[in-house]
Amino acid sequence: MLKNWKFWLGMAISVVALYLTLRDVDFAAFVRAIATAQTTWLLPASIVFMAGLAIRALRWATLMGESHFGITFHAMNIGYMLNMVLPFRVGEIGRAVVIGQRTEVSTATALSSIVVERLLDLAAVVLLFFVFAQFIPMDPALARAAAISAGLVVVLLIAVGVVIWQSARFERMLTRLLARFPRINAQSWLQRYRDFCAGFKLINSTKRFIIVVLTTIGIWVAQLIVTYFIMAAFLPPRMDQAGLMLVAANLGGAAPSAPGGLGPVQFFARTALVAPFNIDPTQATAFVFVWSLSQQLALIVLGVIGMVRIGLSFGQLRPARV
Repeated sequence: MLKNWKFWLGMAISVVALYLTLRDVDFAAFVRAIATAQTTWLLPASIVFMAGLAIRALRWATLMGESHFGITFHAMNIGYMLNMVLPFRVGEIGRAVVIGQRTEVSTATALSSIVVERLLDLAAVVLLFFVFAQFIPMDPALARAAAISAGLVVVLLIAVGVVIWQSARFERMLTRLLARFPRINAQSWLQRYRDFCAGFKLINSTKRFIIVVLTTIGIWVAQLIVTYFIMAAFLPPRMDQAGLMLVAANLGGAAPSAPGGLGPVQFFARTALVAPFNIDPTQATAFVFVWSLSQQLALIVLGVIGMVRIGLSFGQLRPARV
């Protein structure tokens, strides 16, 4: 891992992002903001946070063909815990392995469903960005970017639907294309394509489609409410501010970084509060760090609890049946 350039790139980006986030912070005021926070708001935030995780587990179980909810919930939290403490998002593989070891669902099916999850969440974040851009004064270029991104997401979803509908035809086309490049491992790329299609083909009924759509909406509504409640502990809460911050943090978290998105998440979240809304940088930074790190700590604790509940050790997190 230490010899992997991607690891060091992520660490460098995190260090730079943390510097940019903290360089103009008054640390005495930062500590005072945390000490004087209205912590009563953290209780409803915690309740909604857990509800959001339950909805996520329900969506993932549905994508895998309605796997056992309890095991799915714990496997998901184990994966998130690994993402918080290890680089390269290995938790995504880890939670698929847990599903493969503890349920009738194969690891390959679980991985395919995770790809679908990521695409659904990306679409939700971009569409949220577009919605909030309609109500928040921002640079015209940024507003246009939101509209263009939303349009691209719609086109992407339509394209995915066409590819899944005509998957056999596209596989033949891909096979012929890859044959032109003998140095490429064609079978590996074809298997990735099949896994991608398999993930979407799991949504094979109207009932499952409706559940996936409704749970995706529920997930992001829950995250928005959690952000709003924690904001209320530090600042006069506003839904537009909470929404834009949530979108920025999730987009920033996609960048290479240290485990848990440390650095980029806080930088993008704080910028979304300070730049358009002119919120005090120190107060915004205190809120952002409590908002992000409290959720990460909760995921680590829930992951450990999950491993205990299903009787799993770290040594068992190796590829099972694929």
